[in-house]
Amino acid sequence: MPDQFDETYKIRPTFQDNPGNLKKQRFVEDEQKRRQSQLADRPSNIAYFESILYNRDFSRKNVPWVGYFCNMIPQEIIRALGAQPIRVDCGNAAAAQVGEEVLSGDICPLAKASFGMFLNDKSLENFCDILVLPASCDAKRKLGQIMNDYKPTFMYNIPPEQNHSLYAHNTFSETNRLVAFLEKKLDAKLSGKELRRQVRLSHQRTLLIRDLQEARIHKPQAISMSDFFIIIQSSLFRPVDLEEWIEQTRQVCKQIQDYSPARKSLRPRIVLTGAPIIWPNYKVINLLEESGADIIADTLCTGAQSLFDPPMTDEWSKQSLIRALSNRYVYAAICPCFISQTTRINRVIDLCETSGATGVANYSLRLCQLFDMENYRLERTLKEKKIPAFTIRTDYSLEDTEQLRVRIEAFLETL
Repeated sequence: MPDQFDETYKIRPTFQDNPGNLKKQRFVEDEQKRRQSQLADRPSNIAYFESILYNRDFSRKNVPWVGYFCNMIPQEIIRALGAQPIRVDCGNAAAAQVGEEVLSGDICPLAKASFGMFLNDKSLENFCDILVLPASCDAKRKLGQIMNDYKPTFMYNIPPEQNHSLYAHNTFSETNRLVAFLEKKLDAKLSGKELRRQVRLSHQRTLLIRDLQEARIHKPQAISMSDFFIIIQSSLFRPVDLEEWIEQTRQVCKQIQDYSPARKSLRPRIVLTGAPIIWPNYKVINLLEESGADIIADTLCTGAQSLFDPPMTDEWSKQSLIRALSNRYVYAAICPCFISQTTRINRVIDLCETSGATGVANYSLRLCQLFDMENYRLERTLKEKKIPAFTIRTDYSLEDTEQLRVRIEAFLETL
């Protein structure tokens, strides 16, 4: 299979040994850890999930690592090939500062922070053997070629719209192309038996997250949204034994179901939608919860939505499973990179109606044109439905924290 990128002008990877910035990155993480430690009513086994997400020792690597971006790459295929899938999108504000020194200009902070981590040759990201990126936005498209200077990189081309009848064959072919790339780079052969096992594990995880979200809707005070995100992201952003993670999450779900609040919560019930929120950048979640809101559900590709839809198939042959996975990761996605906005807006409205939400908080990441432009239709549609909504437009920095707090508190008072 020919390489995707023309390597005529391939650039030798550069690294930046900046102890000062590494110290800043750790400070950002430690500050969020401190906030987490002060939360009330935390799951008794939350330390398990924190130990995974907070881990900085990546030397004990016994299988290949495949780094991937966004929420459209089939993790089951990577696991079935004997590798560990690790989502390498970054939420560290200090890493964005490092990335900005090389990727200058008005570029998405997520792209800058993610690239900034690769500039540290001892980072988790640089322990990955290969990378996979979906061509979901302009930043990711161009980031792919830059990443190819550091690691063998595959660009997973997605259709411009979620028209299954028009693009299903292309998506299936693209997923098979991904399989061929992974088999070649990992020197492995995809086994139908192992793929079936991984799809079943994925299905268990999905049903568990659905149960967990349903329990939170009824008892939001049982677990904070930031702890909920730690549980989810520990299974995506770090090496993890998925079977053990499922067992530990079952315990959390039971604790929430058994939780008996002293009194009914009268706090505003908020559905959170918008751009990805990635550890340790939990600023928006912190502000909403500290200002007196219960975030009862989300549509974020780094939250419950990332694990909400299981692959569906009536057949269990290898090709049928690959087709089911290509459909699940593309046609169930609510990313604004697709032409139509209907899927995401339907999901937000449905969550508001089924969860008894009193309002919507829409997180808009500065310099992300996709979410900025989608706000036009989302805000007007929610207004027509008489659903109170508030857009929080910010970036990774903490300078605007108190200004945002004032605006959020004012919005919550109207509810």
